[in-house]
Amino acid sequence: MSKSKHKREKARGKLQPQVPTDAGRRKFLALGLGGLGTVAASVFVGYKFGWFGSDLAASSSSPQASPTPNLATGKPLLPVSLPANYQNALLAGEEIVKHYARELNNPSALIHAVRAFGKNFSLNDGTKAVDFLCSRYAVEREVNGKRYVSFPREAEVHDNSFLKTMLEAGISPDQPIIAGGKKYTLRELGENARALFRCDPQNFQRFDLQLLYQHLPWCLIAFSILLPPAKSTWVNAYGDTIILPDVIDRGLAAFESSCSGVRDLIARHEEEPLQFRQEMAKYSCSGMHMAYGFFSCLNHSYRNNDLSERLRELFDSLIYRLQGDAEAIERETQAARRSGQEYIYKMGIGPDGKPMTKGSPPPEAIEVMGLRHQIRMLGHGLEAINYAQLHRIFTLNPEQKRRLQAGEQLLYENIIKMRATNLEPFMFWYGKFVSDIVVALAHAVRAMKLLTPDNPDTIALNRSSGIES
Repeated sequence: MSKSKHKREKARGKLQPQVPTDAGRRKFLALGLGGLGTVAASVFVGYKFGWFGSDLAASSSSPQASPTPNLATGKPLLPVSLPANYQNALLAGEEIVKHYARELNNPSALIHAVRAFGKNFSLNDGTKAVDFLCSRYAVEREVNGKRYVSFPREAEVHDNSFLKTMLEAGISPDQPIIAGGKKYTLRELGENARALFRCDPQNFQRFDLQLLYQHLPWCLIAFSILLPPAKSTWVNAYGDTIILPDVIDRGLAAFESSCSGVRDLIARHEEEPLQFRQEMAKYSCSGMHMAYGFFSCLNHSYRNNDLSERLRELFDSLIYRLQGDAEAIERETQAARRSGQEYIYKMGIGPDGKPMTKGSPPPEAIEVMGLRHQIRMLGHGLEAINYAQLHRIFTLNPEQKRRLQAGEQLLYENIIKMRATNLEPFMFWYGKFVSDIVVALAHAVRAMKLLTPDNPDTIALNRSSGIES
């Protein structure tokens, strides 16, 4: 998104509702397969692995660390249809995130609203979301006789996701954080995060089976912001020596192995293989956070192990995946339509085997889930790509620009379709379903804003470390 495209409609009431067409989607798909073809049995298996990925286990509406007041207004957000362009997609995404983050009032929805709107996003009662989160969800952990402040996974889902979001949003280092009846600061949260971080880059599963897939990207973002390369080695609370460049190198090597060859397959107009879809399903949001995490390291002057050239290849692969993943999700959605509501029902089954839903899922559940997965993939992908552009890490060649524009248009169309959907039945059926939509849209909204004057981040931009292609 260029600044020249950012001519937002201030008189939003003048927007004329219109049912969007699928012309842009057809044009986008024509870039690759030229059609989806027959959905084979193997694709249906891929649906189970790709459509519902790792975000089911660690999702946006995990059990909350402490009770929250009910600040919901109960007022519905009425659906509306708009033409599928940048201005309307941004408006539609902002409206859904703002409304439902406040109605849900859970920690993940609120921190993602901060992601979309910046540090001043507030709850329905006017309380700043950051103050609310920092006063309710932090806990103390004791390691080797010393206490540390952190946010538990039950609240933030991914280790250090609150920390890195607050850092990028420009929250003051003196922001108070309450835990165990004591007052800490965001500065201390960052210091304690380094102390609590455990990682063996030769074996990422040594201390945590899910570190690589569910937690590493947020740690890389936070630590790359907090620590210059000259201070990137430390001893943690367990007595382990952490060498951040080694973690970056080995983490990228693992991700490169997971993504190997997919760019060339898409360039040859071949489908993303089942094996790749299964592998990406292990990573939170299909690995898009991983790309962003590595881009953050490069932006903050980490250059070890030929990082810039390796990430140039990852950047190009990510742009190709806007097409390849979108086509795969469409195939998987078609398979879901043929299977009925089976997997939608499985969504609402808790760890104890009991349903967490109320009644039957709305009839549009499969379609809305397909939209959510498209928005999640495109929004996260474009967020990482636009972050790289914002900080001048890489510049786009003509082919990359063409593919990026096609991906942007498809994102607009999916957001507009989501805004034309009545989400109130989903709130009644299963609030987590809507919370996941909020998370996906928040990343998409931030992606659309990053290259505009409405960028929600206020952290100082480090342009001097950029790499031009």
